[in-house]
Amino acid sequence: METSQEEPLSIVQLWRKFRSLHPDFVSSYAAYHHFRSRGWVPKEGGGAKYGVNLMLYRKGPPFYHASYSVVIERADDAFEGSALHPFSWRSLAALSRITANVSKELMLCYVVYPTDQSEAELDSPECLSRLKVQEVIVGRWVSSRERAEQDDI
Repeated sequence: METSQEEPLSIVQLWRKFRSLHPDFVSSYAAYHHFRSRGWVPKEGGGAKYGVNLMLYRKGPPFYHASYSVVIERADDAFEGSALHPFSWRSLAALSRITANVSKELMLCYVVYPTDQSEAELDSPECLSRLKVQEVIVGRWVSSRERAEQDDI
């Protein structure tokens, strides 16, 4: 029986392989790295169940429930560009409601690409140094709850 002795892939080769398999890999990894470097435990999932890209945990799933449901979006310096998840007001309201019903907060995570960054530059993990990540928490205002809280004051 013959076994093939393949050389391990370099970091750049592995990066390119991931990009070819997952078109939004750079944005996903940039968001993952951003949250992980700030002490959060990001887990992929919730997409089919909650319609989000990541769930953020304080210490990890065995210790706490997720605090945030995260939708990753790609934007350029002018905060324009094709949204990965083009939301209508109705779909955003529904996602916000679902997130609130499972005791989480909805976060939109924008991965901001410089307008002068070429597609070829994205073929290396070096591109991460030029990307910025911006978070926006989406709050849901419930009039009856707000009114009740005001009456308590």
